[in-house]
This record gives sequence, C-alpha cells and structure tokens, in this order.
Amino acid sequence: MNRIYTAIVLLMFFAALQSCNSKQSAAGAKELHGVKQRSLSVKYAKGFSVDYYERFKIITVKDWRDSAKVLAQYVLLPKGKAAPLDFPEAVRIETPVTKVICLSTNQVAEMKRLQLLHYVAGITGPQLIYDKSIREAVKSNIIANLGQQELNYEKLIALHPSFVFTSGGFDGGSKLKTKLDALHIDRVLQMDYAEQDPLARAEWIKFMAVFFNREQEADSLFEQVETSYLALKTKAQQAKDKPTVFCNIPFKEVWYMPCGENYMAHLIADAGGDFLWKNAPATNGLNLNLDYEAVYNRAAHAQYWLNTGMAASLYEIKQVDRKNALFDAFKTGQVYNNDLRKSPESGFDFWESGVVNPDKILADLIFIFHPELLPGHQLFYYRKLK
Repeated sequence: MNRIYTAIVLLMFFAALQSCNSKQSAAGAKELHGVKQRSLSVKYAKGFSVDYYERFKIITVKDWRDSAKVLAQYVLLPKGKAAPLDFPEAVRIETPVTKVICLSTNQVAEMKRLQLLHYVAGITGPQLIYDKSIREAVKSNIIANLGQQELNYEKLIALHPSFVFTSGGFDGGSKLKTKLDALHIDRVLQMDYAEQDPLARAEWIKFMAVFFNREQEADSLFEQVETSYLALKTKAQQAKDKPTVFCNIPFKEVWYMPCGENYMAHLIADAGGDFLWKNAPATNGLNLNLDYEAVYNRAAHAQYWLNTGMAASLYEIKQVDRKNALFDAFKTGQVYNNDLRKSPESGFDFWESGVVNPDKILADLIFIFHPELLPGHQLFYYRKLK
C-alpha cells in the first residue's frame, strides 16, 4: 500500500514538474519568437509590408497583384543576435546597414530624397542618371561605377556592401541571383516599378527607409506628395471635357502602347485625360504590342500625343516613320515628350526623380490638357515638341 501511495505521489510530482517546464518552455518560445508590436502604415502600395517586433523588423515583398504570394522576406536585427524562429526563410540583414548597391535610377532617387546617398557605395549605368551631383560622385569615385550590361563583380566584392538592391528580372534575374548567392552577397528585392498606381509607386520610399531607421522621415515626405497629388487630382476633376490621348512611338515596327492598368494610364486619367487604350488588357507585361494601323485607326484624331522617346522634335518623329505626320496631334503640334530633364547620355529624370514626385508629373499633365486649371505653371518634366 505504501508502495502504491509512493508511486502516486511521484507521478503527481513529475506531472507538476512537466507542467511547470512546459509553461517555462512556452514562455521561452514566446520570447524567442517575439511578439508583433505594430505594422508600418502602407496606404497604397501592395507589394510590401513591414512588421515590428521587440528586437527585430520583418520586411515582406509580395506580388502586387496577389498579396498572399510572398516573393521575399527579410529580418533586420543587430549583428550577433539570434534570428527569430518564426521566419526560417527570411534573409537575415544585419544592422546597422553600412553600404548598399543600387541597380536602378529610381532606387538612387529614393535614397537621395531620404538624404541617404552616403550609404550608396556603387551603382550601375551612371550614364542613365540625370542627377548631376550623383554623376559627379561617380566621376570622383565616391560612388563606384559597377558597369552597365554586366556587373563588375570584382569591384562589387571590394566594396563589402551590406546588400544589393535588385529589381528582379529587370537587372539580371536568376543569373544575378545565382552569382550573388555564390559570392555570399545578400540581395534585397525592390519592386516599386511593379506598382502601377502613382502613389503606390511613390510609397516605396517607406520601404527604402526601413533599412536605415528613417521611417518617420519617409512618412513625412510621402504625406507631402500624397496631399499635393490628391489636391491636383481633385482640381483636374473640375475640367469640363477630357481630351483624347495616346502615347509612345513605334520601335522596329512595333508600337508598345500602355495598357489600361499601366502607370501612364493612371496618370493620364488622374490628370483629366481620356487615354484611348484605358480599357485594354495587357498583352505584353503592362503594354500592348500594336502595329501602326491599329494605333492610327484609334488615335488618328486624338488631341494629344505623349512620350515620344528619343524623338526630340516633330522632325525626328517624322524621320521615324513618315506616316507619323498623319496624326491630328502632330498636325496641330500637340505633341509632348517627358525629356525636359535629360542627361547628356539620355537619362530621363522622369523615370528617376519622377518616381518620388508623381505630383509634379500630374501637374505637368493637367497643365497640358487643361492649362486654365493651373495658370502660370511651368512644365517640369514635359516639353512641347517643335
């Protein structure tokens, strides 16, 4: 009987001990995994989110069409700290970040707007950069020139960057990924160009800021742009009519026209214009592959023609194809190109600082379509071709 009693007491003791250990393990796991404290406010962009935990940040890059599809994930935490167990697939980015590489002009523009250029150790394609101060920094070797078509990996390794901002398929895709992985250099996928809403694209400045603890500055900068953009959009709605608009110029007999979802289509609509392909679904990414006849049949009598690429005059437009002179917009001289701010090597600031200044682009378009709404406005990115 005493043996049975003793056994029961021992069982109760071990059960209590196990329960205590389980509670301690659960508490330890909770501490190790962390508790989410808040999330970054993201109003327009669909391609990223940021969650804050007690000891780290989690940055998630998503498919802008399907936010449930995660493309990449990053955990930011101090050097030497254990990575959280909740995110085994997340790339660890040690903080503080010291140097980064930018592979696109929009990334450089966002870094400059945040006053973070001193973190940029190298860029590609400096001839495509409009900003004079950045081109001078490259000439002075303050910022390294890492090449154009093919990255100079020897230079890249010597810079010892914290990571490289990449854009997926637009800057090397899987080939770049394989090479950087082999060199043990981290990549951070920056997908602002995938967003087609102008404010969504501009909001990626918040994404850039997170790596440098500049979220407050980014939020303030974006709020200013948002307020300006929405006020201009409201003003454009006062227009009595919506002039018809088409874009671009044929290249090797193919006219790459924006589809209805495209960034330019959004800007034209917000500026009070009637983009003639606004209801067209994409056939090539976010563009349409059209021939001359398809464009002429729809846009022959369009009132405005925008974004003529490298054709910098009416004469050059006609040189591309004599038939281009048949459009009413050409005959009336209502042709505008977004090349007013262009580097000597043809880097368009429209695709550089324009990413963070969609309100300035919108103001230009409103003035072009409805000059009475913005009297005295001076074009910033656009100019009328002669």
